Amino acid sequence: MKKLLLITLAIVMMACSTEEEQQSQNCNCDRVVEVNTFNVVGTPQNPAISYYSVYYTINDCTGVQKQKSFTTTNISQVPALGQCR
Repeated sequence: MKKLLLITLAIVMMACSTEEEQQSQNCNCDRVVEVNTFNVVGTPQNPAISYYSVYYTINDCTGVQKQKSFTTTNISQVPALGQCR
C-alpha cells in the first residue's frame, strides 16, 4: 500500500513539473545547443584575436533548429550553451 502511494505521488510530481516547464518557455528565445569556435590571431602589426563561431539553436516552442555564425574580437560575446540568441 505504501509503495502504491509513493508511486502515485511520484507520478503526480513529475506531471506538475512538466506543466511548469511548458509555461515558463519563452517562445521568442532560440536556445543555443551547440557552439564551435576557433580563434585567428592577427598580424604582428595588429595582434588582435578574432573569434569565429558557428552555433546551433532550437526554439523550444516550435522545435525549429537553426545554424548561425558569429564573429567578434571580444571573448565574452562568444555564444554560450543555453543562452538565448
